[in-house]
Amino acid sequence: MNQNNHFRLTLSTLLQQCQQDITSLPTAMRAVFSWQRGLNELKTLRRTTKLMMSTMLIVTIIGFILGRDYSLHSWIGLLTGITVVINLILVDQGRLTNYSWGIIACAAWLTTAITNRLIGDIASQSFYLIMQFVGITVWHRKMAAQPDASELTGRKLSKLAGCSWFALAILVYAIVLHFSKQLNGNQIYLDATLLPLGIVGSVLMVNGYRSQWVAWITLDVINVIIWFNQLKGFSPAAASMLALQLVMLANALYGAYLWFFGQNTQQDKLDTH
Repeated sequence: MNQNNHFRLTLSTLLQQCQQDITSLPTAMRAVFSWQRGLNELKTLRRTTKLMMSTMLIVTIIGFILGRDYSLHSWIGLLTGITVVINLILVDQGRLTNYSWGIIACAAWLTTAITNRLIGDIASQSFYLIMQFVGITVWHRKMAAQPDASELTGRKLSKLAGCSWFALAILVYAIVLHFSKQLNGNQIYLDATLLPLGIVGSVLMVNGYRSQWVAWITLDVINVIIWFNQLKGFSPAAASMLALQLVMLANALYGAYLWFFGQNTQQDKLDTH
């Protein structure tokens, strides 16, 4: 009986929180797309982060130029690269306006994935696009509750929760692999890993867990392999996308360092569930 009451109370709390998040979405969206806040958050990045961003943007543009493909798809690939770089840099330092760039990046990347018939990537980017709006509300709420509302403070994931997410990733991988085979996708065994890793990384990111970077680093290594193979097959925008994957891998390593060692992790003792 007590368990039933506890379940009902938990469900009621979750539903109430969801309702509050939906109600606050317009306010959160205004904060995310505020050009003044966006400019300020870029200006106040650490020097090392600004250097990292500049390097990543230069590498992305050089990759586009060396690819010698100036078709519409390639230009979309370049747009994807630039917006992803800015999005990731802002995520590195827990800045809310990362989501404005993330929405543009997901929409552009989705177009490129469709062109290259990467079924897992299509599913991943569709999921990421939805999660941008979830992340906007959750980050906006969590940052408002912090003493310092300029950056989101990283949290520690318990071992039990980590094992649960790993099991979920395996299950989703099997499902995506099945559909990729049915739809005759490209590089299905590698491509099928993108959605489960993306789900785990996105959910952990939205909730501010530092362990998200384990998923992102693994995903980026796989993406480097996928787009290198696509480049050998002369696929559309492959050069720009490969350069972007290398940049994203470097950023994931940098982001992991910042979230694990460069933040105030005072919430660790509170986050054991």
